[in-house]
Amino acid sequence: MKLLFEASAPVAAPVERVRPLIDDGWVVSAFLGPERRAYVDVDHRPGVAGFQGHWWYRGEISAEPAGEHSTVVYRVYNIAARGAWAVPLANRLFIGYRRQVRDSAARLAQQIEDHLR
Repeated sequence: MKLLFEASAPVAAPVERVRPLIDDGWVVSAFLGPERRAYVDVDHRPGVAGFQGHWWYRGEISAEPAGEHSTVVYRVYNIAARGAWAVPLANRLFIGYRRQVRDSAARLAQQIEDHLR
């Protein structure tokens, strides 16, 4: 498993309020939406939600303390057992992907804040 991208975004809520949303599956549903959730496998470790789809992709979402607030972290891994070299080619050399990961982390942080209000 090779880390390809990582992005984080601040959440104006303590980590003790954010992690339960990860653990109960709310974050994955908010992040993926109902239509995409059916196409991935989801697993959990306390404080971390992982989801896999396609032949190469694994995303993980976690929350870390940041003073009185928290930081949501989104990581994208290449999990291809074979043909890992082809992953960038299959994804158009990831042009624009780093920005998409950053935007996704920021959007999720906002969704969490809105949900906790």
